[in-house]
Formats: sequence, C-alpha cells, structure tokens
Amino acid sequence: MPDIIVIGGGPGGTAAAIRAAQLGAQVTVIERAHLGGNCVNNNCIPLTSLLASVELYRRIGHAADMGIQVGPASLNVPGMIARKDRIVQDLREGIAGLLPTFGIEIVQGQAMLVDAKTVEVDGQRLQATRAIILATGAQWAPLPPGVEDVLRPDEAVKLDLLPDRLLIWGGGASDIEFATLYAALGSQVTLAVDGPYPLPLEDYEIGQRLQSILQNQGIQVMSDVHVKSATRTGGGLDVTLSGLKGETLVVVDKLLWAGRVPATDGLGLEQAGVKLDDGAVIVDDRMQTNVPGVYALGDLTGGRLYSSLATAGGLVAAENAMGRNRRLDQRAVPRYVFSIPEVATVGLTEDEATDKGYDIEVANIAYGTNTRAMGLGEVEGGIKFVTDCKLGKVLGVHIVGHRATELIAEATLGIQLEALAEDFAWAVRIHPTLSESMVEAGRAILGQALYVPKF
Repeated sequence: MPDIIVIGGGPGGTAAAIRAAQLGAQVTVIERAHLGGNCVNNNCIPLTSLLASVELYRRIGHAADMGIQVGPASLNVPGMIARKDRIVQDLREGIAGLLPTFGIEIVQGQAMLVDAKTVEVDGQRLQATRAIILATGAQWAPLPPGVEDVLRPDEAVKLDLLPDRLLIWGGGASDIEFATLYAALGSQVTLAVDGPYPLPLEDYEIGQRLQSILQNQGIQVMSDVHVKSATRTGGGLDVTLSGLKGETLVVVDKLLWAGRVPATDGLGLEQAGVKLDDGAVIVDDRMQTNVPGVYALGDLTGGRLYSSLATAGGLVAAENAMGRNRRLDQRAVPRYVFSIPEVATVGLTEDEATDKGYDIEVANIAYGTNTRAMGLGEVEGGIKFVTDCKLGKVLGVHIVGHRATELIAEATLGIQLEALAEDFAWAVRIHPTLSESMVEAGRAILGQALYVPKF
C-alpha cells in the first residue's frame, strides 16, 4: 500500500513523486498516456527541438555576414522530425528508468478518485496512507460553436503537413512559437491576436517590440480580433474574424488553436468532494485542496500553464504531504516564449506596478548596444527594467532577444531576493556577454548608464 499516490506523470507529477520518495515515502505514479506529460510529448520539448533546427537554418542563412562561405542550405523536414522524435523518446525512456531508482511504482491506466484516500485504475483500487497528489495537467479546450477543422499543437509538432496558408488564433506563448516556426518553414502565417498586440498579458513595450519583429519575419499580425467561425470549403478554410473594425474573411489551409483547459474529465473530483472554480481545482499556496490529504498542482489548477510552475508546485505538494510546511512563492515566476528571438519576463509590468501604487522608474537597454550581441549578429530586441523609485527595488524585468530565457534567470533570483537596481548596477559580469546589459539597465535606472547616449 503506497503512502502517496500521484496521478499524472508530467513534470509536476514526476517532481512530486521523486521529492516524496526522497523524504521516505512509498510512491505510486499513475499515468494514462505517456510519461513526461504534455510538455515532453506534445509541446515544450518537441517545439523547442524544432525551433532549434530552424534557428540554426536561419543563422546559416546569415553565414556570409559572419565571413563564412557555405553552399545553399535547405531544410530537411523529415530529418528535423526524426531528431525531435528521438529526443522525445529518450526523455520518455529516461523518466521511466529514473522513477524506479527512487523505489517509485509506475501504473499505466486511467485513474479516478473514489474518495480522499482511494483511487481506482481500470477496475483496480489503490489506497494511499498519506495523500493523493493530482497532476493531470490540461487538455484541449472544446471547439467554439461554428469552428471546425482545427489543428492542435500536438498535431502541429508532427509537421505532417506544411500548409501554404496558416492562421494561428491567439497571442500567447505557444501561438508565437508556432508562428515563428512555421514562418521559417515557409508557410504564410497570420497571427490573430485577441488583444492589441502579441502577449497582451505582458508589458506593452515588449508586446509592441515583438509585433514589429514578427512582422519583419513576414508574419501578418491582426490585433483585437477573435475567430467567429471556421468552415471548410473547396478553396480552403474560410475563417471569419470579428473585431473592433467589424468582420474580416480570411481563407487559409489550416487554423491552429492552442486553447487548453484543466484536465478534470473522468477524474472523480465530485465524488471525492474536491471543489472547482471555472473548471480548475482550487488550491492554496501549499497546493492543498479543500479536501484534507488531496493536493493538486500545475495546469490542473488554472492560471499560467508553465511546466516549470508545475514542477515547483509538485515539490511543494510533496513536502506538505510528508508533514512539512512549504508554500509556493509566485512573486518571481518567470514567463517565457521560445520564439525567434526569445521572450522572457518576470515580476510586474509597467502598468501593473503603476496600478499597485508604485512610483516607478523605467530603463530600456537595446541589444544593439551590447558588444556580445553585435559579435553574435543578434541585435534584435532589448531589456526593460521596472523599479520602485522610493527604494530602488527591481519590480519587473522584461526581455525580447537572443537567449532571453537564460538571461531572465538572474532577474528572477534578483526579484526573489528583493534586489535593488544598485545591486545590478555594481555587479561585475564577464565581458563580452549578453548579461552585461542587465548591469547597464541597473546603471540606467540610477542615471549612470555608460553606453546610452546622453541628450
């Protein structure tokens, strides 16, 4: 009889299982499909693998600018797919081999809660002596009325068909990643954004800068629109977009929609008494549901759908299930887009900081002023700092540019530790590196920027 049952073998469930085992628990993980969850199998890993291929292809196209002469480069899509599939399979097998080393049992099947301690898997009942941890992630949202023939991300990463004309509905992270991927592969991409610019939940300057970059890549960005209907005809897929300026008909070959909702179907939450809010499991900052001994984490709990946040929630849930007192601090959770170039942000946007009553100071440092970015030929984008004038505390950092997802790490730690702009300004970084722009942003807040012209 296990101490803890974890339902779901994605990043959050895996982290919860391993941490609980490290603390001495007998753990059983139940997974209905493939270990690794949506991230490994259908989204993050396959998509970033493909994006790495097209990023290299793009850089080869600029080889002459770097003083290197190469023959004409061409895309080998089957080779890209084969590489992506190998990475996914290696990760699946790696997780399957890793969990047993911690004494964790893996059960394949569909799990359903019978009560707060009992789980039924394909007719077999398992009881947990301590806790049940729910980590089932998210599932594809039902299609809106009038919308048909939608391409989902798990299908889009297979690259079975490269449409000549692709409409992507949404302005979130996955939408932008797919837009840059398919544009690089030669599709005519239109991005239909629900807000005024891509990534409408992020800082407005980041969204505006990103929109300009996407348009320079040949991606058509349509703002403040949503899909009203999509119907297959002889000429393609007739998509009606409704927006502030009325309706627009766009004819494409495929419509990609990445909408997801918490995966609660068939989980037996009602009979266990677990409460939901708008389809998401309600938890506190200890990952505890309203039912003692039942925890939930990640996409299942709604909010931002990040595997890194699911992993953090899994660790918190495991520790609390084992009698510790751990809380999930979401003040410094980085948000990211693995597009070309990347986007990464953490903390408050300029508008959020103002709305919270802060008297703020803002600094923008362009990648074009960074010597390493020049050497790499990656001068698109920039870094934005938002700070509190009163104390100089860094409230938010927002980056568009090469390796933004790596640069954001020090900003994340800085915000977590309540660092000041002065802390960044007087830090020493290796020269030349992209990280020097973080230092320059700190200096700019203090009015001491070295490489920003003074007017």
